[in-house]
Amino acid sequence: MPSWFERLRTRMTRRPARPATPAAPFAAVGPVSIASDTHLLGAALGGFVPLPNETPFAMLPVYRFLRDAIPDISDGVWTWKRLCQTGFDIELEEASSEVAERRARRLLDELNRRVNSGDRGMDGLLDVFYGSLFTFGAAALEIVLTPNRDAIHDVIPVDVWTVRFRREEGRLQAYQLHDGEEIALPMDRFIYVGMDRDGTNPYGRSMLRSIPMVVKIQQRLIEDMAKAVHNAGWPRLHVTYAPGERPRTETPEQWRDRTAQVFDTLKENLGGLVPDQNLVTYDNVKVELVQGAHQSTLFYDNLKAIEEQVITGMHLMPILVGRNYGTTETYGTAQFEIINRQVDAVNRSVQRILERLYNAELAMMWGAARARVRMRHNRTVDVLREATARKHEIDNALRLREAGLWDTPRAAHALGIGPPA
Repeated sequence: MPSWFERLRTRMTRRPARPATPAAPFAAVGPVSIASDTHLLGAALGGFVPLPNETPFAMLPVYRFLRDAIPDISDGVWTWKRLCQTGFDIELEEASSEVAERRARRLLDELNRRVNSGDRGMDGLLDVFYGSLFTFGAAALEIVLTPNRDAIHDVIPVDVWTVRFRREEGRLQAYQLHDGEEIALPMDRFIYVGMDRDGTNPYGRSMLRSIPMVVKIQQRLIEDMAKAVHNAGWPRLHVTYAPGERPRTETPEQWRDRTAQVFDTLKENLGGLVPDQNLVTYDNVKVELVQGAHQSTLFYDNLKAIEEQVITGMHLMPILVGRNYGTTETYGTAQFEIINRQVDAVNRSVQRILERLYNAELAMMWGAARARVRMRHNRTVDVLREATARKHEIDNALRLREAGLWDTPRAAHALGIGPPA
């Protein structure tokens, strides 16, 4: 038998080596840390995760009342909503064919019109989303599928103040409280965004949480100012009546009764005066004009100090609510730039939500395509300076590509017009 044949036979009959067992991923081990709200008593009773800092859930309707009743807070929430509603563009990527791309655009256009139960479509849904986010510190949506689960039928807002979370088997499960019942929400179709979350706490933190006491002081100050202005802010007549000495023919009781009658008659006559009517009295009635001091500066300074606390509590800048304490354009521009950074941070969460909705809809269509959402930005105060800076940014990216340091995908991503390279 040839030696080469013997080597081949031995190799074929040799038992194959056992493949190495792949290392378990980190997620399979499970976390070692424990959530701050996890305790034996709560787990035994099946309690809900509390709000941050043990804030009572009854505060959630209070936030809505403050937003609707206090002008400064209403204006702050209104301003945040409009700042974040910058609009967005949808780009289709990885389309399997031109027909699939056209079909994808048609499906996304139809989805934009029918969400929010058809009430202004996606624009109306985002308006409710932002309003809830800046009032309660959180916003929630539910994806509703068609009966045969082949498309998204609707996307509806969920009332955040009715949502509670409970930890079950190491994961969070959302419930909605309605008429004393606990309705388990489908986590695969439930979207919850909490703003300024604390650690492992799933709830968001409302920006109105820090200002109820300040608002109470503000409203009390306005009420006191209104009373003070009404009493001392305007000129008025001061009428004094001198009854004179008591005649010897009158008893003390008669003198007192006559004096009271004259005084009541005088008050009745003076109470019915019109602005152009003159006063005619005996010399025992003295009329003086008491000038109003118009001391409004002190009230205004105090009120302005309180309003600044309200503005700060809502993470706004004074320039956005009509108050600019600087004398240069740079002061207001710097405030607006800071606000735009916060707007971009919020809209990144909205971008991920929209991409999840659109790609879920496209995943169920015939053909293949992926949607990429690009949130627009608020224009800066100096448009020419912004355009000049953008031009230099593009030129630098092109130079790096021409030098071979960047390829085209990386340059496009650096300019914000392409996916990560």
